[in-house]
Amino acid sequence: MKAANEAKTAGDATPVTFDTLKAAQELSKAGFEDRQAGALVETISKAVSETVATKADLQLLRFDFDLLRSDFGLLRSEFELLRQSVDSRFDQVDSRFERMENKIVIKLGALMVTLTFVLLAIGPFYIRWVMSLLGS
Repeated sequence: MKAANEAKTAGDATPVTFDTLKAAQELSKAGFEDRQAGALVETISKAVSETVATKADLQLLRFDFDLLRSDFGLLRSEFELLRQSVDSRFDQVDSRFERMENKIVIKLGALMVTLTFVLLAIGPFYIRWVMSLLGS
């Protein structure tokens, strides 16, 4: 049995150290047979080496997090540009609608003036015509 089991993750410079000999001796003192203690300690050693995060694991995670943060910053900038573009387009559409509304108001006003003059012009003739129908 090894005096210490040093489990490394890929590219890890800092090993996770687990003293398998000391652990096996403690289990033997507690009543385990040497073969049982060795098997149990090896199982625990493998589990620790596969599940414990090392400094390199944390550094890689931090690097990934920094990349995500950078990507998020880029997305935020792109979203802001898109929002400004949409706002600008809405302003353009709003301006076009306002100009169209002004044209419609002017044309309706001209139509009302024209109808007023037409009514004033034919009004007396219409009244005489109606009176002549009623008088006959």
